[in-house]
Amino acid sequence: MFKSLLIATDCRDGLQRFGKCLEELYLNGIERVAFVHSVARQDDDIGLPEDLTPKVQAQQARLHKVLSAVPAGLEVEVLVQAGKAVDLILRGIQTCSSDLLITGMGIHDLLTEKLFGSTTLELLPKLTIPVMVMRPQLIAAFTLEELRLRSRHLFRSLLVPFDFEEPRRQLLSRLGQLLPGTSQCQAITLLYVVDPSARRNQGSPAEELKRRAEADLARLVEPLVEQVKPVQLRALVRVGSPLQEILATAADEDMTAIATASPRVGSFWEWSVRSLTGEILRQSWHPVLFFPRGSLAQ
Repeated sequence: MFKSLLIATDCRDGLQRFGKCLEELYLNGIERVAFVHSVARQDDDIGLPEDLTPKVQAQQARLHKVLSAVPAGLEVEVLVQAGKAVDLILRGIQTCSSDLLITGMGIHDLLTEKLFGSTTLELLPKLTIPVMVMRPQLIAAFTLEELRLRSRHLFRSLLVPFDFEEPRRQLLSRLGQLLPGTSQCQAITLLYVVDPSARRNQGSPAEELKRRAEADLARLVEPLVEQVKPVQLRALVRVGSPLQEILATAADEDMTAIATASPRVGSFWEWSVRSLTGEILRQSWHPVLFFPRGSLAQ
């Protein structure tokens, strides 16, 4: 499924702690791990530009110090450079041939994001590989034992919110390519949420809408069950607010991550047409495995 990880850390989000989980990542099928960190240059028009070499070297030393014993068969790199984080991450993906980016993003709303920016959401339109977004608060709260266990089960149980729209169909197709034969993932749960408040559903009984959705989802899933073995594939239908039901199902069904895709997240159009996927990225405490548009056309 995934073999080469690029972990982007600002060394305050806790993601550098994965350096103490190298054996567990290797046991999870990972063959290469690269840690990338950017040292920002202060904007100052007065005087000569600051020499950032000492800061770069200091951060390199700190990251190398975090690394635990590297198991045989696992490649590990540390990339620390001066410059903009987005540019360094994109270069790191190319240099290390990464197939998954792991990054941190705190919980916030759309307005806060527009006012103060978000490195992760700025990256999304430029990525050609999936990204797993994790909460720094969650990583900080894990004991090392808990983080090591999570490192072995990053993709074990994935919740896939589904609505029959093209981006989610493309995601399902992409997962159908990635999952067969993998040992990293054990179960995929497709979730369709019937929203009684949606205009298209008004005037129809919720139970009738649910029965129709269950039948449609069953027809979709049936031909995929054999394709994705040994991964178990099942479908759920719930009634209520989509965002609330998705987040509740992730907790109730013991998911390790939510997998989703959308072309609108972080774009100008999200101001006028709110993206459910964007809200999941901003509000979910579960890690979110997001597939940008560029990662679906494989």
